[in-house]
Amino acid sequence: MRIRIITDDFTSALDGTACFAERGWDTAALLRPEDATNVAAIAVVSLDTDTREHAVTGERVAGAARAWGDADILVLQFDSTLRGRVANDCMSVLTASGRRKLLIAPAFPAGGRTTEAGCVLVDGVPVHETAFGGDPTLPVRESSVPVLFLAQGVQVAVAQDATHAKVLLEEHDAVVMDARTEDDLDALVGLFAGSRDLVLAGSTGLLRALARALSQPDPAPQPAALSCRAPWLVVGSLNPRSRRQLDVARENCRINVLATGSDRLLDEALTEAALRDLVMQVTNLIASGACDGLVVTGGETARRIVDALPGVSLHVHREILPGVPLFEVRTSKGSFPMITKAGGFGDDDALLTCLDVLTGVKP
Repeated sequence: MRIRIITDDFTSALDGTACFAERGWDTAALLRPEDATNVAAIAVVSLDTDTREHAVTGERVAGAARAWGDADILVLQFDSTLRGRVANDCMSVLTASGRRKLLIAPAFPAGGRTTEAGCVLVDGVPVHETAFGGDPTLPVRESSVPVLFLAQGVQVAVAQDATHAKVLLEEHDAVVMDARTEDDLDALVGLFAGSRDLVLAGSTGLLRALARALSQPDPAPQPAALSCRAPWLVVGSLNPRSRRQLDVARENCRINVLATGSDRLLDEALTEAALRDLVMQVTNLIASGACDGLVVTGGETARRIVDALPGVSLHVHREILPGVPLFEVRTSKGSFPMITKAGGFGDDDALLTCLDVLTGVKP
């Protein structure tokens, strides 16, 4: 079975494969679109098109969809809070892949994201009314998936559950499915996994359901445990939840921290300068040996750090928390463990938990 995942963000590309890797699947997370045609023998492959925060054409997304149109399962993974170009990317994949139908399932119940009447809620609140509505780089202005797609001229029907979605797909090309629980997503996978004429679109919640439900390959040898003695915590996200998590980590353990400040909110030039400075500091720490492991929150920050390192390949190990992957960064100069966390995910102890995993306090 070949499962192919197209996404727009670095953390998504990794957490989309982590749930498969820990169950024994052979996985790869790609950073360059040109590599999409060189992974035929690998069961589960994700590609970060790096388009969520960049004003680029949709060709990276469409190109991956053309290359992977014959996959057993084709998934367009997007942000669980609808940041980015969700409708555009979904339609690009549908058109370029040659498939006829689109089933959208944004819910990630383990992360507090549900879908009700076609609207994305975070902890029961419409996403545009939460902190994501005021996101400094990608503010979310709309919670309704049908309204979001209608702005692109696309009609999307709303299904109450998986059985209803099956009925609606007989008459409609695009359907969004409500989901409040993991069981709802499991039911979707049970009905639609392997439908070769269908593009599945959703967040990490959908991919975790696929990993749970699909028959397992032969168990792979368990990789050696990843740990380090001098990890650094890098906070590039300005989401209030990440800032609370940073405060909790500082209160409970001695840690090395690099974090961008609130001046990133002032203008784009300051944002870019702050990110460049942060990345330079991190790469210098790694090169000097002062840092042998990273916990990074903020997808754009994590991607820039990896891009700045020489000869990178990534080996995903497992999930630390729902949607929070542990992986090994292999470079031409050596390797080190890294954990990435999207800014708005996790409880107040999330970053502390990640640090404990890297230092071996928690398994």
